[in-house]
Amino acid sequence: MTLVKEKLSIKGMHCATCGLTVEKALRSLPGVVEASADPVTGEAVIAYEPGSVRLSDVVKAIRSVGYDVVLAEAVIRVPSMGSIDDERVVEETLLKMKGVAEVYASHTNKTVVVRYNPHATKPEEVLEALGKAGYKAEMAEGKSLVEAEAEEERRLLLDGLISITASIVYYILLALERLAGVEAAGAVLPYYGAVAFAIVLLGPGRRFLVGAYRSLKNGTPGMDALVSLGTLSIYFYSLAATLNIIRGELYYEGIGLIIGFVLIGRYIESRVKKGTGKAVENLAKLKPEKARVLRGRREVEVDASEVKPGDLVVVRQGERIPVDGYVVQGKAYVDESVFTGEPIPVEKKPGDLVLAGSMVSSGWLHISATRTSGDTAIDRIARLIAYSQAGKMDIQRLADRVSGMFFWAVLGIASLTFTAWLFLGGLETAIIRAASVFLISCPCALGLATPTASSAGVGVAARAGILVRNVVAFERLAKASIVVFDKTGTLTLGMPRVAAVEAVDGFSQGEILELAASAEKWSEHPLARAIIDAYMEVAGRGPKDPDNAEVFPGMGVYAEVGGRSVVVGNRKIMDGFEVDINTLEKIAEEWQSRGATTVFVAIDGKPAGVIAIRDEPRPEARETVEWLKKLGLKVMMLTGDSEGTARAIARELGIEEYRAGVSPEGKAEVIRELQKKGDVVVMVGDGVNDAPSLARADVGIAVANATDVSVEAGDIVLIKGDLRRVPLAVVISRKTYNTIKFNLFWAFIYNVTLIPVAAGAFAWAGITLRPELAAAAMALSSITVTSISYRLSKWKPRLPGDYETYGTKEEKEESKEEFERRTREEKALAAGRQQ
Repeated sequence: MTLVKEKLSIKGMHCATCGLTVEKALRSLPGVVEASADPVTGEAVIAYEPGSVRLSDVVKAIRSVGYDVVLAEAVIRVPSMGSIDDERVVEETLLKMKGVAEVYASHTNKTVVVRYNPHATKPEEVLEALGKAGYKAEMAEGKSLVEAEAEEERRLLLDGLISITASIVYYILLALERLAGVEAAGAVLPYYGAVAFAIVLLGPGRRFLVGAYRSLKNGTPGMDALVSLGTLSIYFYSLAATLNIIRGELYYEGIGLIIGFVLIGRYIESRVKKGTGKAVENLAKLKPEKARVLRGRREVEVDASEVKPGDLVVVRQGERIPVDGYVVQGKAYVDESVFTGEPIPVEKKPGDLVLAGSMVSSGWLHISATRTSGDTAIDRIARLIAYSQAGKMDIQRLADRVSGMFFWAVLGIASLTFTAWLFLGGLETAIIRAASVFLISCPCALGLATPTASSAGVGVAARAGILVRNVVAFERLAKASIVVFDKTGTLTLGMPRVAAVEAVDGFSQGEILELAASAEKWSEHPLARAIIDAYMEVAGRGPKDPDNAEVFPGMGVYAEVGGRSVVVGNRKIMDGFEVDINTLEKIAEEWQSRGATTVFVAIDGKPAGVIAIRDEPRPEARETVEWLKKLGLKVMMLTGDSEGTARAIARELGIEEYRAGVSPEGKAEVIRELQKKGDVVVMVGDGVNDAPSLARADVGIAVANATDVSVEAGDIVLIKGDLRRVPLAVVISRKTYNTIKFNLFWAFIYNVTLIPVAAGAFAWAGITLRPELAAAAMALSSITVTSISYRLSKWKPRLPGDYETYGTKEEKEESKEEFERRTREEKALAAGRQQ
């Protein structure tokens, strides 16, 4: 058997141990015969049996051990994707391709998001595969996508009106015959119906016929097949009556009304759905289309897409910044509220970073572009939102499976209806009843219930500075039972500073600080940076390079500096190097009781001293913990710090449950234990050294900022760096999930109630449903579901401290007064700064 080989680029491999860990994860997959990982090149190669493993399984295995795969992303527009049946066909087609890891198709916005391995495939091959499956597709980019959606809406409205107009003309001819006695009208009526409605079927109705053929060919029939069966059965019955093959009434007019109602229903859905997913479009509007670039001494206006890294861009008062970059000249106050949520403009001067989409409130700037059109922070945020809005929750996949079986269930009901009425009322009644069943049973509302609400919820979250990378995790967030916080950089500011250096006899404070700073020089750990910064403040220069150094994750570092051995870290590393630190314990305990983290230092195998490092809790941390408890969630803190430090910080923040002295791998193990007990675990971290635990949790939330939105660790990213957005994300997720459940309830109740009516179960009471009315009712159900989701998209959740809270009426009134007072103060402060 010929093996399939695939190369992958891996993020986070830095040493031989990393490579071995990745190889072990890959070899654990069934069907993988060979696997090798090279930390030098950052690449892995796997060989597997054809059809035995999917790239999505490979990515999941690598992420489970704390690394990630570099995946390229393409957003593709598929205009002819009009139903959940098309979604299934598209997803199944693309997932069979080599190199495709994830596919999220959304008929609600006509897009497919494909995440693929750039070493194995490319967008052109994806477009080719879609073409072979019968879908015309193209790469989607911002404005062209909006224009294409508008064109599709115009076509839906026009085709719907044409179909209904054909039926109106039919009714006019019928009235002329019956009311005015115009014989010519009666003579022409059957042939007008045969020709006009054949044109309607092959013109405006062609999308249903093509969709039905495509879905039947791929074994996934759905709405298009049901509409086609209903209209074709009516047409051919009426045609047979026109040609005197059978005797009966003509029902041509019903075809125009059915197709017209469905198309106009889709038009209204499209208009409403645009409101549920406007987050990307609104972000795109923030970026100016033009930029002024300095060419020599002249300012030249160019398209923003033409600006290259290194170009000098001029921005004046009242203008939006077109690129990411650094200020090289000028001074201005810049409104960055789209990224930070803060309404007060921030002063920017040479050397400061500015982001595309921000507004210059006053002043002027010359900016050296670093990231240009397509790669700016706001572009990355927009891609992230588009990706998550196209994703599917587990509840949606369940609804899709139900919809997939719906056609065959409806076909069975329609067959029984036809057979029963063939004996009870004749061929004409049997066909009309069966056609009504086909049309009333279209699973449109069922297919729209989840994606429209999910898209709306993701958009609401994005406006609040909460970026959802994984909608399945967003769904799980609504069911969370415990929130676990990493301490350093998450509950604390992540800016630790050395509070004291304590030396024992035989060593000096300066000697300890100098050697510790050198040992930690190549470490990226926040505590290491604090030690280095403290030394630079004292010495006025950077530390010497260590002769060699080895980092022990979760413990510390061993280094040789100027011929001396230095060990810096916690008790575990000291025990490992057999350093007796009993003389240092009392010093460490004293500082730990004050909430400081203590780092032991050993020089030449002897205990030398303790460095006390204090990282202040975030101002909003305690409020966040209180809010989570009000939402009924348990809260836990994990830290690599000592018991004393952990206890002091936990007590300060109101956290009852904590674990101290836990390594990064140990944190993932704690989460695994919680999951075994039945908890749905949310892990909140900074995405730096807690990637394994973020990946292990049911929901990983990374606290970042606007420039870090590409952070791969974390299903949800908080770009505005405010911990209060953790409970806010829970509130938004719960409201979104409740909306989805209500939508699904409506969709199911609608079908359960009206299918018996369409089948004629209540005909004895004079209650029946003609095919055109069944089509109108089906369209109305879809519009109703979409409107409920649209209402969600307009919801504006508030953080505590804003004028509206989730507390009592009295608390809300007090909060409103506080909000108005704070707003007045901020406006006065901003006015003073600008003067």
